[in-house]
Amino acid sequence: MGTAIALFLISVIIYILCRRKCRRGRSHYLSRSQRSTAIASDGVYNQAQVQTDEVVPSVPPVAKKVAVEDKTAQTEEVSTSEEAVQTSAPEPAPKPEPVVAAKETVVVEEKVISVTQAPLPQYTETDVLVKSEPIEEEDKKEEEEPQEEEEKHEDVITTEQEAKIMTKTMTLQRTKFRDDITFESGWRKRVKLSDLLSANLITEETIIELETETITVEEVQEQLREYLIGLHPIAGVYNDRSEEKMSLYSAYKAKIISRGTALSLLEAQAATGNIIDPITGDMMCVDDALAQGLLDRSFAAVLTRAERGVTGYVVKGTTETMSLFQAMQAGFIVEKHGIRLLEAQIATGGIIDPVANHRLPVDIAFDRGLFDQRINKILQDPGDDTKGFLDPNTGENLTYLELIERCVEDEDTKLLLLPLVKEQETQLYKEKRLSSKILAERLHSRTSSSSSTRTAD
Repeated sequence: MGTAIALFLISVIIYILCRRKCRRGRSHYLSRSQRSTAIASDGVYNQAQVQTDEVVPSVPPVAKKVAVEDKTAQTEEVSTSEEAVQTSAPEPAPKPEPVVAAKETVVVEEKVISVTQAPLPQYTETDVLVKSEPIEEEDKKEEEEPQEEEEKHEDVITTEQEAKIMTKTMTLQRTKFRDDITFESGWRKRVKLSDLLSANLITEETIIELETETITVEEVQEQLREYLIGLHPIAGVYNDRSEEKMSLYSAYKAKIISRGTALSLLEAQAATGNIIDPITGDMMCVDDALAQGLLDRSFAAVLTRAERGVTGYVVKGTTETMSLFQAMQAGFIVEKHGIRLLEAQIATGGIIDPVANHRLPVDIAFDRGLFDQRINKILQDPGDDTKGFLDPNTGENLTYLELIERCVEDEDTKLLLLPLVKEQETQLYKEKRLSSKILAERLHSRTSSSSSTRTAD
């Protein structure tokens, strides 16, 4: 009897274990089928994600419930088996029925668990990541599209602005022609606009503004002052001893300076375009200076030849006009004398083209054959034999530029005057302790007092 009960219990235990094993295999099979069904379409991924969000929070309670029911079933089984041992053998049969019902309930719960524990969320997350990449690219494209639209808008604006400028340019009426536009040089010669353009001294844009009268000839004349007029040469003498301004010829006549000094400085004036009256500030040609008593005939004869450095040297029997440098090369002018005149032109703004009637920078003068490197080297590194200008205060031979640096400016006329210092201050002047600034202050104070005295009279 006891053996029979033991066999019965063993068979019941084996039956229970087999049932469990079958349920587990079935649950795994169901979970795999559910997973393949979930992968079948893209739409199921998103639904599975939603179901997962709803079902996952309830997993722990279900698991606990299953565990409790399982333990209850086992307890009931053990208690039933013990009762069966204590009682008779035929009565254990009804007891397995509630156990089977409990097992079926567990199977249902495990099915739910197997479905919810399927690895769908992992696949869904991967799928979302894969799908998110093109979405980011689309976002970038969407961000780039406004930038492209802004660039197109800017291009449109730029095009519109250019169109407005073009329209404005087209609407301006050309009231003058460039061939009719001329300027006046500092030596009273006509300067063509085309000559300034060929020398790169004026731009095409400025010419258009002149033609449409958006800018006046006078304004451009002032802009081109450096090449049309240039700087003024040494105009006269300031006699610090007698506190008066004097012309170079008057200083020579008063025996304050030598004839050679006066003549060399007057030649520099003539070679730059004008003979200057330092008292009034008037500028004139050699003939007019002779008529006004600023020169005598001997001076005028020499200065007329120097004046051709501006007006040009005309070869007899031809209409060809030669520049100062070309006349030097042809032997019409002694080189030493010609270098002194070229030096005066360069020191006051540039070499003068007698055909175009304006000054030129040295590099353009090279291109036009109005200068060469040999003469330029002599002027850049002059020796004592090429320093053709004398300082009457010290007896030094200087270049024209060095002598200009020792001059004082008359505030009334803005002209340069060569100072003649007092005998007791000659050494101070030579040692450069008597500066041009001090002499200029004396000139200004004394000329101001003399002018106020004349006004009172």
